[in-house]
Amino acid sequence: MSYPGTQAAKDTTTRKRLRLARLGAGLLLCLLLVGCGAWRTETACEADPRCLRYGLSADFAVLDPHSADLPEAGMIFRQIYDSLVYRDNISQQFVPGLASSWAVSDDGAVYTFLLRRDVLFHDGAPFNAAAVARNFERIYDPEQGASRARELLGPLRQYEIVDDYTLRLHLATAYPALLDGLAQPWLGIASPRALDDYGRLRYQFHQAGTGPFVLEKYQPGEAVALRRFAGYRVNPSVYAPLAGDEIQRVEFALGSRSTGDVLRQLADSLDVLADISPADAQTIVGNSTVQVLPTQIPALASSLLINTARPPLDNGDLRRALLLATDRAAISEQVTLNYSQIAWSPLSASTGYSHTGYVNRFAYDPSAAKELIATAGFADNDGDGFVERDGGALTLGMVVPPSGQLPEIAESLRRAWRSVGIDLRLQPVPGRARLTELALSGEYDLLPVDAAGMDPALLGRVFAGDSPYAASRAPHPRLSQLLAQAEREIDASTRRQRYFEVQALLMEETLLLPLREPLRLTATRAAVRNMRFDAYGFYPLLHNVALRLN
Repeated sequence: MSYPGTQAAKDTTTRKRLRLARLGAGLLLCLLLVGCGAWRTETACEADPRCLRYGLSADFAVLDPHSADLPEAGMIFRQIYDSLVYRDNISQQFVPGLASSWAVSDDGAVYTFLLRRDVLFHDGAPFNAAAVARNFERIYDPEQGASRARELLGPLRQYEIVDDYTLRLHLATAYPALLDGLAQPWLGIASPRALDDYGRLRYQFHQAGTGPFVLEKYQPGEAVALRRFAGYRVNPSVYAPLAGDEIQRVEFALGSRSTGDVLRQLADSLDVLADISPADAQTIVGNSTVQVLPTQIPALASSLLINTARPPLDNGDLRRALLLATDRAAISEQVTLNYSQIAWSPLSASTGYSHTGYVNRFAYDPSAAKELIATAGFADNDGDGFVERDGGALTLGMVVPPSGQLPEIAESLRRAWRSVGIDLRLQPVPGRARLTELALSGEYDLLPVDAAGMDPALLGRVFAGDSPYAASRAPHPRLSQLLAQAEREIDASTRRQRYFEVQALLMEETLLLPLREPLRLTATRAAVRNMRFDAYGFYPLLHNVALRLN
C-alpha cells in the first residue's frame, strides 16, 4: 500500500511527502527525560474537590495515539482529542465531531469531510484540513511502525486538501468501516504544531488535541494528569451541556490494582477504579458508598483461537468436540458470576451483528463430545481416563495470559475437558508481548484472542489471510473470499448477510471457540455522578462527570 498523500490535481490541492524522524537510542533517553521534566505543579488531586482520581490497571510502553493500542490508553486519548466523527452511544449512529458533515461517493471509495471552522487546539494552533492531513502523514510515517490508528484507516490510498476546511479521502476500494475507525480515539486529531515541535518520541509528553481536557503531565508508570480545556468548542452530541459543577481535573493512576480491597482503594485514594473482577464487584454490590457500572464491549466475543494448521486440531471432529465439551454456563456462573453472558457466535451481541442462529447450537454435551473424539480415532485404551491415538495421549496446550479472568476460565476448561478424556495443559504467559509472539509463530493449540470495535470488519483483523494469526490456520479460500466481499460491500443488508456467512463458516468449521460476551466492570464512589462510556464501551466520557460534595 502506498502512503497517503494529497493529489496535485489543481491549484486548490497540495501534495505533501511523508517525513522521516530518525533518532538514535541515546537521543531517546535524553528526549524522554526532557519531556518528563516539563510539568506544572498544582494542588494535589486528593486536596482538590473537583479533581477525579481514576485508577487504571494497565501501564503503557508508550502513550501516543498513533502508536499505542491498549484500551486504557484510549481512555485517556478520548479526553484529550476529538475525532472527525463520533458514534452516538445510544443510537450507535455517526454524529458530527470535528467534521460538521461528510459525503460518500456512490462507489464507496471517496469520503469528503467539511470541517469545523471555529476550533483551536490546546496549544492555540488552528484546526483545519492541513492539520488532519498532518496526522495522517504521521500515522503512515515508517518510523511510527504498524499501529491501531493505521489499521483503522483500512485501504486509505491518499488524502486531498480541497480547501482549508474540506478534506477528501481516497480509498483503494470501498470500505464502509472507515467511519467506525475515524470515530475511535486512536484517530483523534493532534495539533500539527505540537507534532512538529516535539517529534516522534517527545510528543507523548506534550500532547495537544482539541478535546475537553488538556494534558498536564505524563509520568510513565505512575500518573497522567489532565485539566479542563477552557476553550473547548467542539461539543459533539455525545456530551450533554455543562451544568457548571463538573470536574476540572482528572488524574489517572497507572498500575492501580484492579483486584483486592476495592472499597479501601475507593475510600483512600481513588474515585473510579477500572476493570475490577466479578468477584470484587460481587463483594461491593449493595454498599451505599460505591457503585458498580457494567459496560458491554462491542467486539469479537471473548474466545479461543483454534490452531487448525497442525495436529491434532487439524481434525474437524475433534475441534467440534471441544465446543461440545465446553461448559460455558459454568464459566458464566462460576467465573464471571453471571455479569458476562455466554457467547454463542464470533461477534458479541453489542456489535449488532452477532449471528443469533447459533444460540445453544453447541451447548454443553459431553456425551456427544465423546462420540466425536472416538470418531477422530481416540480411545482410552489403558484406563487412565485420558484418550490416546497411535500410542499418544490427546494433550492440548492453552496459552493463558493473566488478565480477563483467563486463568479461572482455563481451569474450568481443564476440568470439563478432563471428563471427556482430554489432557489440557495450561501455558501461562506474562502479557500481550509474548501473546503476540506466539500468535505470529503459530506455536500453540489454543490462544485467547480479542478484537474490539463496533464494525464487523474487525473479523478480518483475526481471520484475514494477512492477519497476525494467519500462521494458525490452514489455507481457507472460501473464508478469505467471504471476508474480502464483506469488507467492500456497500449495501447495508447485503453486508450484514455476508458477515453472517463469515460467522457461520467460522462456527461450522470450528475455527474459533466463543466463550463469553466481553464486559468491563468499573467501580466508583457513590459521589461520582454522570459517569458514562462511549459507544465502544471502554472509553469514559468525562466531560460531564461531577463529584457530589459532602
